[in-house]
Amino acid sequence: MAAAGVLPYELYSDAPGFLFNKVEWEKANASHSQEADFGKVPEGWPKKIEGPLVWDGKDLEAHPETFIRVLSSDEIVEVDAALKSFVKLSLPVSEVTRSTFPLPTLGPALRQLSENIYNGTGVNLLRGFPIQNYSKEHQATIFLGLNSWIGDQRLSQGTGLHIDPSKRSKIFVSAQNTDAQMYHSDVAADIVGLMAISLPESGGESTVSSISQVYNHLAEHRPDIVRLLAEKRFRWRGVGIPDEGVKLIHWFRNNLYLNFSTRTFIGFAEVPDRDPDYPSLTLEEREAFGGFNWIAEQYSLSTALQVGDIEWVNNLHHQHARRGYTESLSSPRHLLRVWLRDSEFAGELPADIQNKFDAVQSQPPDFYPLDELEEDERRRQTGVFTAACKDETAQERLEKGEVVGANN
Repeated sequence: MAAAGVLPYELYSDAPGFLFNKVEWEKANASHSQEADFGKVPEGWPKKIEGPLVWDGKDLEAHPETFIRVLSSDEIVEVDAALKSFVKLSLPVSEVTRSTFPLPTLGPALRQLSENIYNGTGVNLLRGFPIQNYSKEHQATIFLGLNSWIGDQRLSQGTGLHIDPSKRSKIFVSAQNTDAQMYHSDVAADIVGLMAISLPESGGESTVSSISQVYNHLAEHRPDIVRLLAEKRFRWRGVGIPDEGVKLIHWFRNNLYLNFSTRTFIGFAEVPDRDPDYPSLTLEEREAFGGFNWIAEQYSLSTALQVGDIEWVNNLHHQHARRGYTESLSSPRHLLRVWLRDSEFAGELPADIQNKFDAVQSQPPDFYPLDELEEDERRRQTGVFTAACKDETAQERLEKGEVVGANN
């Protein structure tokens, strides 16, 4: 059920008129004759993928113990002790590592979660830490400290550490507004980690889908969509995207890999219009993207995060999305996000993905803002802001009568 005032997800599109909502996709799919021959999957690709990365979210939801780990009271004390140990070192937050944030008991358990994120189901959630008992600086330290045990390499963090549109200037990136999101990969990371600092009034559920499960469905019913995404080179203006374009899904070393977002092709957020230097999406491509998204939704795992939750998703084998939500100044949504890679479990990537990652990633960041306002100031200094109303805060929008959280 959609949050009050938020468009039901099945009617949502990141780009109305370009990317199909569920109803539009089902209509397009049904328009084909029952006798239509959609062909076969690409040569060398499996008819069906098997293994732990293949799952139906409904099964995980029925057995939450398979992906949710609840911290014990002793483990919470251990995290607090690690924080105090780090504070005594008088180091900047960027120096949080396994050695500076020691977790003798919990650490090995987190390493097991990391292995599962790479080689198991690819999704885990750590629950039960009382994060609101800590200052902003200590929240960031704890978040990065726990994540250091999941991935020893913190990658370039894109627009920053904080996801919170309520108190900050109006930034036109999809992570910083209250709209829903269609299924996507984050820009360049093996693992996406999110921690809930505070939650909105309603909505905002996190959803994750096994793309191998999506593949199995499409391989059986619409192998033409598999061929299009596996064989065509798509082009758009982006870091690490060559003139000849890239393939969007890859069968590589007996695993299905991907790293793309459909909104890239039609414009979004601070780039609201499609780049005119590239051809518009064909009906066939729009149908393929619609099928990929809505089959992902069919098999998705949906989680209503709790304050203090950390969710980790394998960004190479799964895609994730988010429901729209409503919030107010008294009940904002605030998440911390980090992009990770772990040198023990990471493997070779398909060339298209590796080249993109190499172009996006440089040195790990040495600046970790303690709150969203400090992060916004860094954005201003570096020129990230492009919106005409970049200095208008959520408070000012509320005073003008704009509803924070309206999904228009």
